[in-house]
Amino acid sequence: MRKYETFFIVDPELPDETNSVLDSKIQAIVTSNGGEVLTYVPWGKRKLAYAIGRRTRGLYVLMEYAGGSKLVAELERNLRIDERVMKFITVMLEDRFDPEKERERLAALAAAPVAEEERSATQPEGEEEAMPEDIDGEFDEEGKEEEE
Repeated sequence: MRKYETFFIVDPELPDETNSVLDSKIQAIVTSNGGEVLTYVPWGKRKLAYAIGRRTRGLYVLMEYAGGSKLVAELERNLRIDERVMKFITVMLEDRFDPEKERERLAALAAAPVAEEERSATQPEGEEEAMPEDIDGEFDEEGKEEEE
């Protein structure tokens, strides 16, 4: 099994009900072809880098999943056919992937305290963490300290 990531942009003018139908359709394609959806994260509506079909905004969605190459071909075929999807790209993240180990890793992350929460708990609100002072020496182009 391999781990993939598909990033796609959906027409932003669609109603929320249509978006939820599209979300469940895409996830159903993955599961019906022997895959497993690991994460499905809608990033929200954002401005596009360039216009796509006279649209300047899009609803960005990132999905990580595990499956085979036939799953990716079927998913991309469906994304290509669906008029609600403006653009998409799929990237293979891992060649040999074990979903059980990923579940264990995510469970361990959920159980462990987050470093940001620990830092904010010990640091008073409104105060920023002090940055280290700059080095007083002058440096040449290669990054070595010049001698005076």
